[in-house]
Amino acid sequence: MKLTFEGMGGMKHLKSLLVLSMLPFLLVSTHIFLVNAESYGDEYAARKVIWNYVKAMNCRSVEEILSLYTVDGEFIDMTFDIKFSGPDQLRKLYKDIFNMNPRLTFTAFPWEIHVSGNQASLTCSWTLVGEYGVYNGVYLLTMSWSGAAWRILKITAYITVIHYYHPPNILIR
Repeated sequence: MKLTFEGMGGMKHLKSLLVLSMLPFLLVSTHIFLVNAESYGDEYAARKVIWNYVKAMNCRSVEEILSLYTVDGEFIDMTFDIKFSGPDQLRKLYKDIFNMNPRLTFTAFPWEIHVSGNQASLTCSWTLVGEYGVYNGVYLLTMSWSGAAWRILKITAYITVIHYYHPPNILIR
């Protein structure tokens, strides 16, 4: 079969043929974009939990932080080898953090988010500016889908850098 196109009329025919030949591919591949958009929605929702966690930390709202956890949520501090499980221990942890750091400023940025079914794993860098210094570290988070929202199942915290300084009252003495 030999196709020959002469003049401008032939080019129009070639363009039409090209568009028609691409149409099945575009129709079949549309689901690829929908799947990616759906997973992006899950990633966005998981990222939003981190934003809400940061906001609650900076507002020093223990109850708001606890609302982001599952009922059996855990915070594991790998630097000091301490594990806090359940609402009572988590409440004590965050109250102690806020009592020791009344002017606390906290940030966290999720670098990696992987969603698989009802589980999400996130890697976040974080910074806490407190009374005695600046702490930088990494959070490894596991979230689970419970009901209509992502909830924190476990935070594994690592402190990677501590910039220690004395509180102002020690420097004045």
